Amino acid sequence: MSTRKKRKLRPWAMLTLIFGSLSLLGLAITSLIKPAEAPASEVPQKTEEETTEETDTETPEENTDEFLADSGGESREGWEIFSDTGSLLLLANKKHPLPEGYEPSDLREPNVPMVYGSAPLRDEAASALEEMFAAAANDGVTLILGSGYRSQEYQDQLYSGYSAEYGWEVADTISSRPGYSDHQTGLAADISDHDGATYLTQDMEYAPEGIWLKDHAHEFGFIMRYPKDKDAVTGYAYEPWHFRYIGRDYAAAVWNVDEFYTFEEYFGVEGGDYN
Repeated sequence: MSTRKKRKLRPWAMLTLIFGSLSLLGLAITSLIKPAEAPASEVPQKTEEETTEETDTETPEENTDEFLADSGGESREGWEIFSDTGSLLLLANKKHPLPEGYEPSDLREPNVPMVYGSAPLRDEAASALEEMFAAAANDGVTLILGSGYRSQEYQDQLYSGYSAEYGWEVADTISSRPGYSDHQTGLAADISDHDGATYLTQDMEYAPEGIWLKDHAHEFGFIMRYPKDKDAVTGYAYEPWHFRYIGRDYAAAVWNVDEFYTFEEYFGVEGGDYN
């Protein structure tokens, strides 16, 4: 019967065995404490709407481009936003009459000095006007509100008076026919200088009040409704006292194109004379 000698492990073999065992032990521990990763299909994904909300920051110019693209790049007359009586872009000019007998539902008297003691505006426009008058006062400029909302009946009286005095051809350049007045929207304001010396005259352009309004009205959402040398576009002669509220973003966008840019030009709507 033969006997076999027991083979001794060499030092390097012993080390290999020890380190191998430690490695296996480490893998086992890691697998126990490492959280399992969810399959890609189970990871919550952002919806298209959520992604759009984070990245979509439209400017007034982009909105306008979208409108133009949707309408084939043509005039947007008849678009709901310009005929919607609740819109700040409600349009009244010689091509676009207002609904018969229209009167805004949210008229109120602005808390500002007035020429005649009453000149109501739609609530948002009235608030913006109050801020604008306060800012002007801080700059040492005194503004006075001359006229705000005018009913269709009152506009009829004004237009008839001008027609009787000057003839309808002249009346059409300085006054609106009833139902076509920007004032009837409740978003338009005639603004006077502090003493009325240049009120309702084109000399208002050179008065401190007229200069301040031209430079700052857009900051409060107002644009000059009938700028200089734009009679053919707006249908009316230059009125540096007549300002129209369209909201701060749009007013800034219009003014940034040109200080004498018109509502009709910016929004691509038809203006000019009566049909």
